[in-house]
Amino acid sequence: MNIHPLFVHFPIGLLVVYSIFEIGGYVWPTLRRQPWLFSIKAFLLFVGSIAAFVALVTGGAAEELIEGSARSYILEMHSPIAVVTTILYFILAAAYLARICDLTGFGDRIAARGRFFAWSWNLKKRFWSFFLGSWLLPLFALLALVGMTVTGALGAAIVYGPNADPFVTFIYHLFWAQ
Repeated sequence: MNIHPLFVHFPIGLLVVYSIFEIGGYVWPTLRRQPWLFSIKAFLLFVGSIAAFVALVTGGAAEELIEGSARSYILEMHSPIAVVTTILYFILAAAYLARICDLTGFGDRIAARGRFFAWSWNLKKRFWSFFLGSWLLPLFALLALVGMTVTGALGAAIVYGPNADPFVTFIYHLFWAQ
């Protein structure tokens, strides 16, 4: 039984909204300065990333049902792009988690355990602070959004065929010229 469709749409919705907020904050700087936005983005990112992992696992189970079918060649592109997209969102979630650890003082409690822990926490804190405050954050959000879009279009091509709609056809022809 294929339960992948039950789990795949929830992370798509959450992570697309997260990406729009993240990219939108750089297009409209007043949005980025809103105090409530960090919490909303963190929630969308954490829940969406966990749900994306579940979708990835159920997709692996669904892959066995599709292998050997007429459209299994599409699966050869759909699966790795889904993995890379999930990894991108996990990297973004790690940055947010480091910021939350910094804001709550949890990182300082880790650093108080010894010199090595203090050194490693300060290194992580600097790296993730740079990541969150630089152009890398919206770039990763944009790349992850593009990955999500391509993964979804290829998933639609697997289920409904490569000519399901004009966008699916366009994405399909990016990978397979006919």
